[in-house]
Amino acid sequence: MEGVLLSHKNYKANERRVTSFVSELAEYCGQNKIELYLISGFHESVAVKKHAHSLLDSFFDKKHFLFVNDTYISKKQEADARLHRDGLAKDPEFVDSYFKQVAMKDVVDKRHLFPSDALLLSDDLWVDGYYTNRFSKLDFAIFEENILDRGKPAEPISGLAYFSLNVESVKPLLANFPKIDFSALDKYVFEAMKNILIGDTNFANVVRKSLEKKKG
Repeated sequence: MEGVLLSHKNYKANERRVTSFVSELAEYCGQNKIELYLISGFHESVAVKKHAHSLLDSFFDKKHFLFVNDTYISKKQEADARLHRDGLAKDPEFVDSYFKQVAMKDVVDKRHLFPSDALLLSDDLWVDGYYTNRFSKLDFAIFEENILDRGKPAEPISGLAYFSLNVESVKPLLANFPKIDFSALDKYVFEAMKNILIGDTNFANVVRKSLEKKKG
């Protein structure tokens, strides 16, 4: 929902385009016996209000609107649950981006489907791309009009599938999802993780100095 169909942070959704896109997509999915779900990382208290005050409630009933609730939070590890509740206390619009993985995997498991039977349309290269490939194993496409990396603006990465608020960009992905090359995404994530772990330190120099100390 947020970041694609509804405004969130720096992304400003165009209500007319969103309504046209969802209307056409819902019609296409109905004709092809595809179930369409709306997912939000907002807590129920925020998600339900935002859904009700938008035009999205015309297309997604309660069964097909998935959002964070207290039950989901309580199932987390104690430390993670505490962090989540602390986040909500500081900001009621705190978003749990990983919820998408749990929500869609739950739908797939309950319906006895294969991961390849589902397609996640979202906006974050790391949370919706890397995590999806690593954990839920669903097919996914990134929203090219709001590409993010853990919530921050990012550039496209080669090898992935992308979509826009044009139903014609989604139809081919549903009909015959393309073969994805994860090598560029994996390299991107590896470099980011390396920078987090060692900052700007030249790793080669660290190894060289370590070897020199051992020889000395």
